Amino acid sequence: MIRMKHLKIYCEIIISPSVIKRALKVSLIVGTTLNLINQGEALIALDVADLSLVKFALTYLVPYGVTTYTATAMKVEFQIGTKAIVETDLQCKKCGCEIHVKENELIPECLACGINTHWKLK
Repeated sequence: MIRMKHLKIYCEIIISPSVIKRALKVSLIVGTTLNLINQGEALIALDVADLSLVKFALTYLVPYGVTTYTATAMKVEFQIGTKAIVETDLQCKKCGCEIHVKENELIPECLACGINTHWKLK
């Protein structure tokens, strides 16, 4: 179950500039490509009558959502050697050791587990 504290961290990551920027880039490239494949004739002919606006919008929204989800999931893993995107408390999944990391601070190895460290939100 997600605690309110964790939900706040997820929301901070979702609205972070790096996640939004990546999701917009992927959405623009993938959405445009898929729209050209699926509705290319109507788009090139500017035939609005044959153009499905719902499909057009979803073709951009789905890659945006998938990229946002994936980027958020990766950033919540707090992998050692990467920068923390938010300030939070972490707990080692293996030994239970706890640390506090600040935003943009490099995430360290657990003193007990070394390179086998896997952090989770406390």
